[in-house]
Amino acid sequence: MLATALTSPIGAEQVPIGSFRELAPPSQRVVMFADSVGLGARSALPKAFPSDWDVHVDGKPAQFIEKLESNFVKPQLAFNPDWFGDHVVIAAGYNYPFWDPARFDRSIDSIINTLTAADVKHVYWVTLREIDPQYISGSAWRQVQPYYWYFPTVNAHLEAALERHPNLTLIDWSAAANRPGITYDAIHLNTEGAALYSDLIRQGVDAATSRVDNGSTTRIHVPDAGGAAAAAVNLTTTDPRTAGFLTLHRCESPAPLVSMHNYGRAEVVAHSGVAPLDDDGDFCVTTRSATNLIVDITGLFPAGGGFERVTPTRWFDSREAADPVAIPAGVTVELDTDEIRSLAGFTGDPSAVVIVATATEAAAPGWLRVVTCGSDAETSNVNYSDAAASPNLVIVAPDAEGRICLTTLSSTHAIVDLFGVFAGDADIDATTATRAFDSRDAGERVTAGSVTVIDLAATGIDPAVGGVIVNLTAIDAVGPGYATVYPCAEGRPTASNLNVSGTRVVANAALIAPDGEGKICIFSLTSMHLIVDVMGEVGGAFDGRRPVRALDTRD
Repeated sequence: MLATALTSPIGAEQVPIGSFRELAPPSQRVVMFADSVGLGARSALPKAFPSDWDVHVDGKPAQFIEKLESNFVKPQLAFNPDWFGDHVVIAAGYNYPFWDPARFDRSIDSIINTLTAADVKHVYWVTLREIDPQYISGSAWRQVQPYYWYFPTVNAHLEAALERHPNLTLIDWSAAANRPGITYDAIHLNTEGAALYSDLIRQGVDAATSRVDNGSTTRIHVPDAGGAAAAAVNLTTTDPRTAGFLTLHRCESPAPLVSMHNYGRAEVVAHSGVAPLDDDGDFCVTTRSATNLIVDITGLFPAGGGFERVTPTRWFDSREAADPVAIPAGVTVELDTDEIRSLAGFTGDPSAVVIVATATEAAAPGWLRVVTCGSDAETSNVNYSDAAASPNLVIVAPDAEGRICLTTLSSTHAIVDLFGVFAGDADIDATTATRAFDSRDAGERVTAGSVTVIDLAATGIDPAVGGVIVNLTAIDAVGPGYATVYPCAEGRPTASNLNVSGTRVVANAALIAPDGEGKICIFSLTSMHLIVDVMGEVGGAFDGRRPVRALDTRD
């Protein structure tokens, strides 16, 4: 019987005797297996990483995924196991069996399972460029006609694979490649494209290594908060692996079935919340999907000050009604605090409630407005542009019968989660809302790097209040950026309240202390239209602070 031997892998590097050097640790080893497109970055990829990283590239043009696995991945695992550490990139899929989509799914699963069995922690897959003819020549457009049409389908299959493989991260070349000057035809990289492609992979590796895990719970310590009832926080997620949400809760209690922050894959999103604290001043954040997490603290609700932490409770969800239809455009829904009094664990008649209102599955762009029933307002709380979930923190006073009212501009489902209540005698006024600033009135965006000053006295706010409730809305941002609200006299902190990435309307609430003159400032990193609505004020029930960063997993 003849023995069968593995042949040396195609493209295997021959290392001369005496030239061995110490290997980089597994966390600093990257291997990319690629077809012709990814191979165009063979020289650029090592340059995108620090010199003390080990970076290898292998593959061959026109390879189906199963051939890439059998001819390159498996042989390299056998002959060059030291190539492999925590990170493997797959840059393939342009050769797609469009006549058998299930075959492609099987090949995705097989190659990822092979790498996972070899103790690879992170598998990255580079999405395909979806061809926009305006960015390529006419001859290149004619050349890709036989196959460009299935590139979005390939990307959809990769997106679906995220749910099957918790160690998979997509490198979104599809989004980054929507520009001219990066290929010499329609898909193959020129020098500029190879550098961009490689930098994008490096960013993906950096982001994946600092994320909190799928389904994880992170304990956050709030400085000098021992004995306080709750903290006002702003949470930002960056580079999430896939769509998900966050919820806030006391660490000594399990995560409740509520959410206060929703995010999509690769988005940068910020939302405010009120976090109930343990006696030692800690709270916990539970995540559905792996993401980088940033937590800023803007103040405390002292014990005995009038704020009552409750068991976070789902108050309303139109999707779970007996007849689960979306709320029609222009319709107002009344919510009564009596409906959740026993579930949330509070007594008495609250002077205000702290909720997170979420719009989801909207039929068209629009907004939610949450107000005291019977009151008039020209403001909004939640802005949504599509079917994606869009939440926002709202502090609102019930009417004399304990009701709050929610109105939607467009047909949408709505969710309301309760996070706290203010006692009937608490020093808070959340009955009226005032538009304090709208750059659209002057017809000009605020400029990049500018600071907008809001004198709260002009809105009837007492300068000595503990905090002011504001809602920030960004519209038609020129480019990616953020906004930060802070007490003017104390200077801009390392914190943010609102993240923008383009023309999409984005809103976020904040509970912030004004400075001694009753002024707050909003810094805008990028040019955008900015709207500032003052939603109320809090006195002794809130101890406002200059915003402080309590956690940044990227650090």
